[in-house]
Amino acid sequence: MGIESKRPSGLGARAGLCVALLAALMLGGGGAAQDATPSPAAQATPTVPDACQTESPAEGEVTVGYAGLSGEFPFVQDVNNGLQRVADCLNVELIITDNEYDPQVALTNADTLVTRGVDVAIEFQTDVGVAPAICNKFDAAGIPVVAIDIPHDPCATFFGADNLEAGKIGGRNLGRVAQERWGGDVDALVLLELPQSGERPQQRMEGAALGVQEILPELGDDQIIRVDGNGDLETSRTVFTDVLTRLTDADHILVSAINDPSAVGALRAAEAAGRTDQVIIAGQNATIEARTEICRDNPAFVGSVAYFPDRYGDYLIPLAIRLAAGEAPPDELLIDHLWIDRANIEQYYPGGCAT
Repeated sequence: MGIESKRPSGLGARAGLCVALLAALMLGGGGAAQDATPSPAAQATPTVPDACQTESPAEGEVTVGYAGLSGEFPFVQDVNNGLQRVADCLNVELIITDNEYDPQVALTNADTLVTRGVDVAIEFQTDVGVAPAICNKFDAAGIPVVAIDIPHDPCATFFGADNLEAGKIGGRNLGRVAQERWGGDVDALVLLELPQSGERPQQRMEGAALGVQEILPELGDDQIIRVDGNGDLETSRTVFTDVLTRLTDADHILVSAINDPSAVGALRAAEAAGRTDQVIIAGQNATIEARTEICRDNPAFVGSVAYFPDRYGDYLIPLAIRLAAGEAPPDELLIDHLWIDRANIEQYYPGGCAT
């Protein structure tokens, strides 16, 4: 899930044909999420056809309302731009509002989209506590809903992260690097979590622990430290500084974060403490924050799991057109994920490390 936080910095059965399309778009067929085997450098380049070339424009007027998480963050900016690009070429009117990472603003924006008479709503907000109220508003108006990365039960099709598998991919690669660098000798695994987003994003953190233990089975559950990083850089820096203060005798610490701002926050804490040689950090989303650190070839920040938010629109706008035409909504559509590190970043983000 591309989860972002403003403070201060975003499973049922798969839906058959639609999910097969997602897999084909994201990875050029196959559909299997990619992990530490084969090595990242050996992974096939994803081929992601542009929906503008592969989909037919909407027949008649279709209006889609989109409530974005917070437009100030790179992940969300990529989602927003992708949605607008595809909406423009497929003859869809896109009404964009910004939830500002605030549940009360999200409730107000839902009212706005209902008042504007949208045909389909796309909701991206991170507080599961207000999801039922948002659902009630759209249900009362008969508006189908697609929720990005955070479930909105009981009304919405879930679109986005395969959280458990994304977590495992990151965890396996953390374990692989620890094995190569430290011979598998690890004192602690720190999980920087985001509890407010509920159970489904939490699967990402459970997957990270499982992935590390797959590679390093000697790592016990009692060596796993869970802290709330709030999904943002500053909070994560503060809480990881506290963890480092407690782990004064630890020389080998793994860190898996809910997203890239949180991972970079842990990196900044390790840098301030002069302990970057004692940590191995992995992020989630492979957004610009992580790619910058990967390009620096910083040994403490080894990689991130990619979500390709810039292509979300290639899936969401065609889905919205079908829903507006009366097609029954699928329960969920899950994307595939890819490990990005210094060995393969130029393959997937050409020129991204140009000086």
